This record gives sequence, structure tokens and C-alpha cells, in this order.
Amino acid sequence: MKFTSLPEAYNSFREPLLCSFDTESATAKDVEILIKRADDDKIIGRKRLKGVTSGQIDIAPYLRNAVQPTLPQEVKSCTEIDTGTQIRVYLESDGVVSERRRYIAAKVDLEKDYMPLTTQIEHRTMAADEFDTISYFAYPEIVVEVLVEAYGKSYSYLRVRPDSGGQRTIAITALPFDEVPDELKVSVEVDGVVESIYHYQIKQNLKGSRRLAWLNHNSALEIYTFPLRKSALIEATRRHMETIWGKEAAAVESHGELKLLSAYEPEEQIEALGEILSSPKVWLIRGCKAQRVELRAERTLTMPCGEMGIIEVDVCAAKEGEKL
Repeated sequence: MKFTSLPEAYNSFREPLLCSFDTESATAKDVEILIKRADDDKIIGRKRLKGVTSGQIDIAPYLRNAVQPTLPQEVKSCTEIDTGTQIRVYLESDGVVSERRRYIAAKVDLEKDYMPLTTQIEHRTMAADEFDTISYFAYPEIVVEVLVEAYGKSYSYLRVRPDSGGQRTIAITALPFDEVPDELKVSVEVDGVVESIYHYQIKQNLKGSRRLAWLNHNSALEIYTFPLRKSALIEATRRHMETIWGKEAAAVESHGELKLLSAYEPEEQIEALGEILSSPKVWLIRGCKAQRVELRAERTLTMPCGEMGIIEVDVCAAKEGEKL
């Protein structure tokens, strides 16, 4: 028994990952192939084939079942977080094991040593108790460091040194700094050279704002604060009309539903926000804690010039009875 071919490391498990084998026997026989997670040797799948001398199996479905997109329960510092975007596995059959290889959620250009996976624009806003994420792909031999600089009444900084290789996600927050900064500047350094810079304004959210997280087309985590609740605006208007005309204001949302409006954003940002519609998972973020929600609808409105736009998103609680 031998494994004759494996998918190249860092291929996406969102697409087929075909593995070939040969029993090295002229007589057809039954074969069982185990797919194991390399970190703990746990069996995450098994495939049985009857009466074969060679064959091919697709391990991608087993990897997708074993690795689910997720958010950390809480974020308190600038650090690498596990969002369920990669897994290292090997195959075993008749006591023979294959090479161990890492596969990722994102589909990347394997000719490139480093690729940013974040799609939102570089200038962003978040509150002092919230977090944002920056995602990228890099080969193991590439050294990536993230410099977080805090500007305000004083200056301070810290460095994040993620593990090497694969699809990585870094949480960015103002929480680890002694004084609440006015601005964070985040520089992603690749082999000592700055490849990307992100700027964060740290300011308090509007009362009706809500922060959503989702997965972009790279299966990388994105987070954005929608500053307005459309339903809250409508409700305020109806209450005002009630005082004038004596009519009762109708309810415009339930406790388990939200109608959110973005700020006016450039076209590039509107396109990034529009990926919420195709995301397999969406979360509501309160401070640094996450709650699963489901998408009801999404609409995009653009200015006449087409350079600026606003996006409207309707979400509801993923579990019946939960409040948003």
C-alpha cells in the first residue's frame, strides 16, 4: 500500500482535494483509508472502498466538517486568534501513513509567498472595547510581524508575532493599552518590510449602532460597525407623528431582528460589505463577544456619481427567543 499523490500543501479545502493510492497488489481487495488530524491524531473521516487495486478519494468534505468557521469567546489583547480556517492532516491505511500537509479555507495564489486576505479599506473605526481582524496567508519560511502603535495623550506600541505558515488571523484592539488611544496604526511587516498599513479611529459608537462580523470570499473574518438602525429611525419618526396626529406607532422590529444601515462609504468598501450576503456565517459583536445571527436581506444604495454608497442589512437571531 502506498499513497501515490496528495494535493499540494495550502490548497483550499473549499475545493476538491484528491488523493491517490495504490495497494501494490495484483488482486483487488477492500481498502479503508483514515483521514487524521495531525495535531492530535484524531480520526476526522474514513473512506471504505471495495475490491480495488488503486483509487482516488476527495478528502475536502471531511476537512470542511472538521474545521468550522468560528470566533473567539472573548478578545482582550492584540493576538493571533483561531477562526477555523486551516487544518493539518495525513492519511493512514494498512499501517502506511502519508505526508502531513496543511490545508486552508482561502483559495490563494501558491506562487506568492504572502497574500493579504482582508477586503475592507485600510481606514476603519471601532470603539475602545471592540476588536477588529486582519487576515493573511504566508508560507512557513516567511516571517510576519504586526506592529500596533497607539497614538493619543501618549505613544505606546506592541508587537504580535504569529505562528508561521498558513492562513492566519490577528485580532486588533485598544484594550491592552493603559490609556485609551485616539488612533491605532497597524503595520504588517513581511520579512522586515511593511506590506500593509491599517488605521483605526477609536471613538464611541452611536447609541443605535451594531457591529457585525462575517466571512469574505477568502473565508477570512471581517468586522464592521453599522452606525444606524433603520428601524429605530422609523420608530422615532412614527412616535413624532403620533404626538401630532394621535395615531399609534406600529412596531417596526422584534427583539430578534435588526435593520442596519452603513455609513456612506466608497465603492471599494461597499463591495466588501456586500460580501455579507454570501457569507456562510454572520455574527453580532458586542464589545469583544460574539452572537450568531442570520441574514434576512441586503440592499445597496449608491450616490448618483457612483463613487459613494450605503448598504442596508436585515439580520435576525440564529436561535429562536434570542434578543439582538
